[in-house]
Amino acid sequence: MPVAQFPAVLSFEDARRAVEQQASQVRQLKTESVDLLAASGRVLAKSILADRDLPPFPRSTRDGYAVRAADLARVPASLDVIGEIRAGESLENIPKHIGKGQAASIMTGAPVPSGADAVVMVEYTAQQGKGVEIQRSAASGENIVPSGAEAKQGSVLVERGVRLNDAAIALAASAGQSRVQVYKHPQVAVLTTGDEIVTVDTTPGPTQIRNSNSYSLAVQIRNAGGEPVLLPIAPDEPRKLQTLIEEGLKSDLLLMTGGVSMGR
Repeated sequence: MPVAQFPAVLSFEDARRAVEQQASQVRQLKTESVDLLAASGRVLAKSILADRDLPPFPRSTRDGYAVRAADLARVPASLDVIGEIRAGESLENIPKHIGKGQAASIMTGAPVPSGADAVVMVEYTAQQGKGVEIQRSAASGENIVPSGAEAKQGSVLVERGVRLNDAAIALAASAGQSRVQVYKHPQVAVLTTGDEIVTVDTTPGPTQIRNSNSYSLAVQIRNAGGEPVLLPIAPDEPRKLQTLIEEGLKSDLLLMTGGVSMGR
């Protein structure tokens, strides 16, 4: 007597891969421009590029004094303070160059002038009239973020296809993007099949159950960024089922629940 042949049962992982492979071949989703504050959770349709170097200038990471590291070969060292540099200060109002034996008072986030290659924290200094005593040495580059260290002009800050979170939105803002191009929410049709299924507001008969699966799937679709479309329940009748499948295929994706056994 021949042994019956049954279709192979897919593991969850194999089934997921098969669905993802098919989904990647569907028609291209439409895009739309949205306000940056409304973009959380949306999927980016166009990569965001840096419109300038980040940071755009050598940036101090500490309050203290911008110095030449070579002047601190022997400490304590007394230096002439030639100016003060505040965060946001215009370039016209800051010292153009730090020369030998000079320093400039500097705040966190302020641009480091040319000639200076280190910032000594204020905790390691003492004022001396119009000058300053530096009480510890510093390595070149200490407490300074170089220009372009975080991103170069034209480099990708956020890749297309990324789901936008708070960090990605901050990067978009740093590139001057008040609006971003995102994919429209994909429409996902949900079709439940079976004569035993009734709507949730129907009192089921002894052999019937309410259509709870569709509601569970709809919530999961919405949480994943889709727009659920609940179709009428399909009876176990080929022509009516075909009509509802054709209706569901007008959406970007069709999910069917029920009728998954081999059947007759």
